Amino acid sequence: MSLRKAAIAVVVVAQVIMAGAIDASAEEATVVWKPVPSVQPDIQYEMFPSEIPESGRVPAVIRLLSSIPFYDKYEDSGGPPKGYLAPQEVQVVKAGMPWSEAHNWWKVRTWVGDKWINVPSNALDVAPPKQVSLLDNTLMYANPNTNTPSTGTLAPQDVDVVAATKRWFAADSFDNSSMTWLQIHTTWLGDQWIRIPLNRIGTLRSIEPEKAYFMNETGITHSAGEITAEFVSPFNSTAFRVETENGVQWLFSRGAKIEASNETLKLDTRTTLFKQPNSYGEEAAILQPQSVDVFERIDNNPYGNAPGEWYHVHTSAGDGWVNKQFADPIDAKPTDVAIQLNTNAQLMSYPTSGSWYKFAQAAPQILHPICYWDDASGNRWYQIDSYVGLVWLKLNPYTDRIVGQGPDPAVEMSFFTLYYNSAKIDGDELKVQDRRVGYMRDNAWYVSIPFLSEGFRYDQSESGGLITYQSSRFSYGFRIQLGSQQAITLWNGKEIRQVNLTAAPQISSDGELYLNEADVRTLFGSLIAKIDTSLTFTLQAYNVTALAIPTSINSDQMELNVSFRDSIQQLPVDASPELRPKLTLEELGAPPTEAVQTFSKWVAPLQWDMALFQYSAVKSLKVGPNQLKARLEIGGRILWQQDFAVQRTK
Repeated sequence: MSLRKAAIAVVVVAQVIMAGAIDASAEEATVVWKPVPSVQPDIQYEMFPSEIPESGRVPAVIRLLSSIPFYDKYEDSGGPPKGYLAPQEVQVVKAGMPWSEAHNWWKVRTWVGDKWINVPSNALDVAPPKQVSLLDNTLMYANPNTNTPSTGTLAPQDVDVVAATKRWFAADSFDNSSMTWLQIHTTWLGDQWIRIPLNRIGTLRSIEPEKAYFMNETGITHSAGEITAEFVSPFNSTAFRVETENGVQWLFSRGAKIEASNETLKLDTRTTLFKQPNSYGEEAAILQPQSVDVFERIDNNPYGNAPGEWYHVHTSAGDGWVNKQFADPIDAKPTDVAIQLNTNAQLMSYPTSGSWYKFAQAAPQILHPICYWDDASGNRWYQIDSYVGLVWLKLNPYTDRIVGQGPDPAVEMSFFTLYYNSAKIDGDELKVQDRRVGYMRDNAWYVSIPFLSEGFRYDQSESGGLITYQSSRFSYGFRIQLGSQQAITLWNGKEIRQVNLTAAPQISSDGELYLNEADVRTLFGSLIAKIDTSLTFTLQAYNVTALAIPTSINSDQMELNVSFRDSIQQLPVDASPELRPKLTLEELGAPPTEAVQTFSKWVAPLQWDMALFQYSAVKSLKVGPNQLKARLEIGGRILWQQDFAVQRTK
């Protein structure tokens, strides 16, 4: 029994719709049914998975043996019922499968319309099917007792059922291979008894012959067969009779339908020819761009891991199967970058196939890809000529590097986490539960600094009227003063520079400090967005590493390059560059107007949520020593800062 059914099973129940008669035969264990004519149900969409009587898997009429409650919907079973059904026969509209479980839901006809009932199997009786198809030689008996002599053997055939033992449908311990007794009619011996498993009770139906491919089914592996019939059972999944080279097989899978075709298929790029329509199967050849003749195709293949059509084709390398998912992308572009792998990379046969090629890996090394391709999800793939041939790989965006895109970076920066705060918009106020954390003034939000500091992990201290907020995780901090529209940014506890605010910090009657939303961006470096009825504040955190800032240059200019890996979930690739960190390169002691500032430029996607950006700041140098400072910041929030000296040699 399913967990859902077990959870919502109830004691169910009643009223009279229609009467049915039960006649006891001479054999005490036998019940003979006189079924009521079925009524065509009104088929409508239901959330409950179910079968209808016309499917051959659900009885058209059931007998309730006790009072059962009914509901408008099966989901309503936790509440009071709409009424009760007295013991009686009811017409079935649909039912859950398998209906012989300890509890089962049925949709039935009532005097107030179609209703749902949940019936314990011990409060249920069901007529046996009028006909069953015997699939094997079956012994007959005069009475439902195997200790009596057999009266003969029936070959596989359809037989008419006239009766069954009581609760003939009840399986022992939910085992559908449990045996049950059915009484059948014969023309030469009259009514006889047979004993067969529940899962062999059903009807054999001929179907239009259908060719299909089967991969790992019992008795047929990696080959095709022809489906010629189906066995529909109330107690088991539908089984299919498949004619194969090794005889008849019964399978619960319908396989992958193979249809005849007469078309020409153009292969635009390198494509794998498989011996079977199976992406994990044996490769027959690698085909170069060409046109091939198709004589069979599979439009919906449940096997393997590649969507799209499979084509059975004639080629100079022999007959085989191709799928355009197992081909190089047609719009791949050449590249001259190098890749520095710092971790093992899985090698894929093709970027869209998802197939790890022969479980091969590339160890940490410098690679020189042939071309690249960006998929629809934003991942960039690189093709390399490896020890297993031409394969594709993706970079690990957190460890691997793209080199060769201009000068080597002197600094690397990468996104690693996001700090988050959110408040509900309640009229002109922002609230977190009952706490006010913001308010609207002059069409701008003012946000509680303590509220932001809690989410962004800043510590507060006060001295001489100056209030300092210091990040507990990073070296950055800032200092504000009530009534002043100037703030001071800090790095490692030292004052760095003065920034102008949109409005002076405000203080509420309870002593809580508030910042204008524009100044939240400036001082905290936070992104602010309205999502539904909330205002969210997010703070991106980055790791910054200085790799090799030059100390000597024989040029009149210095170019400082930064490699930047950033998440694009909060900020997409095409977001305004000013929303990302800014690189500043300046000479110590020089006027701020001489500083060089630059924003990031997009280079390449790394995976669906990560992209590679670059900065390049060029600063003029004087002959001799130059004392410089480089800084990365969002708004006024400093992410990294370093002083360094560069000697211009000529």
